Amino acid sequence: MLSLYSVGMEKGLLYETILSTLNSDGTPNAAPIGVICKDDHEIVFYLHKGSKTFDNVRREKSFYVNIINDPMVFVESTIGNLDNEEFQSDEENGFFVKSAEAFFRAEVSSEKLVHRKDHLGTFTTYVVRAKVLRIVKNQEHVIPLNRAIYGIIEALVHISRINIVSEEEKNVYLDRISEISRVVNKVGSPHHKMAMKKIWESLDNQE
Repeated sequence: MLSLYSVGMEKGLLYETILSTLNSDGTPNAAPIGVICKDDHEIVFYLHKGSKTFDNVRREKSFYVNIINDPMVFVESTIGNLDNEEFQSDEENGFFVKSAEAFFRAEVSSEKLVHRKDHLGTFTTYVVRAKVLRIVKNQEHVIPLNRAIYGIIEALVHISRINIVSEEEKNVYLDRISEISRVVNKVGSPHHKMAMKKIWESLDNQE
């Protein structure tokens, strides 16, 4: 039996995926959602009240998680929705995305509404814990998206230029690296965090 580890996920890391859910009229809906791998068959994710995905998950209690690297799927599912022909119906009364490298069906095992406040105001977050029931790999090597590695690459691009720009531009680069560091420390593995630490050390040595 396949596990989340067999599709490249690591315990404790957050991955950018496409959640496909069932609308009340029976049509499919897709949205980019970050899911945290809790163990080999369990995930946790957060939804904001007011979205179709929020409504669909609360109503149906099941959904599909699609592991995809196609940027257009992320764009189209963010600013609108995928065309119906982009989906394929499954035997479990749901839809997965045809172009997914892998997908899995999950069912809600626990849920709670949490009210939070930050610099943007107060908002309601729906915290969902779900059990993974069935995993399908459409290709042998599956690479789920974790933002940390892309942030590290972007930070390396910045430090390669930081000594050939003006002081004002240097400060802009430092602000960008600082934001990248925040993201890496939030979603990355210890290995990613170690890499980010080394980037900061290299900057300190340049001063």
